[in-house]
Amino acid sequence: MDQKKLYGKWFFWDELVGYPMMLYYWIKGNKINKLLDIRIEKARIKASRIELTKKIKNEFLIEYDKQDNFFSYHFKNIDESRDHNFQDKINYCLLRFRDESKRNLSSSKLMILQENFLNGAEHTLFLYFALEGKVKRDIRLSDIMIGEKSAEYFLLFLKEKKFIDENHNLLVDKKSFLIRIHHFLKDHHIINPDFQDITIIKAMENEYNSNFDRGTFSRAVTAKLNDFEEIVFKELSILFNIRY
Repeated sequence: MDQKKLYGKWFFWDELVGYPMMLYYWIKGNKINKLLDIRIEKARIKASRIELTKKIKNEFLIEYDKQDNFFSYHFKNIDESRDHNFQDKINYCLLRFRDESKRNLSSSKLMILQENFLNGAEHTLFLYFALEGKVKRDIRLSDIMIGEKSAEYFLLFLKEKKFIDENHNLLVDKKSFLIRIHHFLKDHHIINPDFQDITIIKAMENEYNSNFDRGTFSRAVTAKLNDFEEIVFKELSILFNIRY
């Protein structure tokens, strides 16, 4: 993670203020897990009070996707794995925190790191809990597409083209082209451009009951369209009133 973004500017006099805190950290540094537990509980309580409407859900999904702090960076990475429970993920983030703290003998940086870690954890987990701990795994096309009927029209289009069956399972081995279609829709704001590619991949995996790796996604968007694909893009342009 960008060190300047994490710690900001450093001033010598910050050390005079932070030195007592560094001593406290050395003596009771193992207490970070208890401080984190308090923030986790705060996040749970706050999230339990939220009435999750579709509008709020979509807003929270975008906000969670855009979270960029020390805790969220590591939590979202480990959250990709289905082989870890929630406590495993928290322990992983604590381990990364301790690794980072060992690199710093600066009292002010340790203070900043700890505060960023705890604040980031509380806000990231508030969104995570509000979305019922299923921020990415359950996201569907209807969550990322703009327009009330956009996902419905798009899925019907894919069925008519024999890309998917009635249960949305893929019928053809055209993952790269399907990725290009979704990227095209994102470029033209049919898929909300605020969502990152990794979130779009998750929505596709859930919708089509298939796997789409990041490497394939990156390569697919740069490939040149063939004649058949050009025709499909033109038909999609008519369907969604896109200038193409």
